[in-house]
This record gives sequence, C-alpha cells and structure tokens, in this order.
Amino acid sequence: MNIKSILLCAAVLAPISLRAQGTPDTLSLLGRKSISLGFGLTGARSTSASGGTVATHTDGQVGSLAYNQYIRRQLGIEIEVAVLNTDSFVQAGRTHTNSITPVLFGFTLAPAPFAITRTVRPFFAAAVGPYIHTVSDVSAIGVSTTTETVAGARFGAGINWYAARHFLLSVEGKYHAVGDFDHPDAATEKASGWGISLGVGFVWGGR
Repeated sequence: MNIKSILLCAAVLAPISLRAQGTPDTLSLLGRKSISLGFGLTGARSTSASGGTVATHTDGQVGSLAYNQYIRRQLGIEIEVAVLNTDSFVQAGRTHTNSITPVLFGFTLAPAPFAITRTVRPFFAAAVGPYIHTVSDVSAIGVSTTTETVAGARFGAGINWYAARHFLLSVEGKYHAVGDFDHPDAATEKASGWGISLGVGFVWGGR
C-alpha cells in the first residue's frame, strides 16, 4: 500500500473514530445518587378493638428509607433502613410496641442490555445486615425495652423510572431471608418472606 492510499484511509477513518469517541454513554448511571422512601404494598394488616384495648398487627414491610449511589456505569451501592412486621396494642395505662428493623448494606445492578429506555431501568439488588427486633412496654410504673439482633439478607428485582431530572419512581419485589430469633412472638414468627414495595425518591448527580 502506497503513502497516498494510507493517507486516504486515515482521512476517512479519523472522523469516524472521533465521532465514536465523542458519543456519550446515554445508559451510564455513574455518579447518580438517590434517596428513596418505600411503602409496602403486600402483607397482612389488621386492627382490632376490644375491652378497652386497641391492637394493630402488620406482616411484611411497612416502610423503608434508602440511599443509593452508582459507582460504575451500571453498578451502585445501597444503604437501607426498613420496618417489618409490627405488632402493638394500647390499653389503659400501658402501651406495647414490637417491630423488626433491618439495617442493610448492599449493591444494585442495572444492566444496560435490560434498559427499556434511558429513563426506565430494570435492576437487581442484594444486601445483608442486622435485623433488629425491638420490644417496648411503657406503663405507669416505667419503661421496659428489649432488643435482639440476627443476621439476614434481602434480594430483590424491580424497575426504576427516572420520571424527571430529580424525581424517581420504583417498584420492587423483594425477599427477606432472616435468621431465627431466640424469643419468637407475633412479629418474629414470619420474619422471612416475599413482598412488593412502591418507592418515590429524589435524584441528583450523574449525567
């Protein structure tokens, strides 16, 4: 190949190469951060009143607060605090509350090939951490609180919709795998299980 042919090929390929290098990665989530509130959509909820006692019981996730930050174009880290399986009653001179609070640390993966659009992103998530069971009794004679902690994990999959530059909606199905508590009661009896939650969040950073 002579010099003229080489120069001609370079002249043709150079603009193509420059355009490819300058093409933005529209599916990259790198640097994007969010704070989200989650609301449980599944589980059993009941309230009863009898003989001066009002009791409430909830199975499944009640709510959650999560922070997520993407450290790679499709991989993020997540911290979540939630409330599961609450049980409480109020009667004359006494209030009893009983709940499980997981504090979880994990990862979120939003594969680019699964992207429906630039703003609608399916994801997978996994996190581990302590599940804290707290029982509190408040009465006229004092306050009593007991706490027990076991290890657990949460696995989930869902869809994030970045509806606006700073607004996020999400739906996630998740499974909580929780260890056995030494003091089983109405809250810890069904600590493990499936659930679906709806999330709303504030988003900033990224592209």
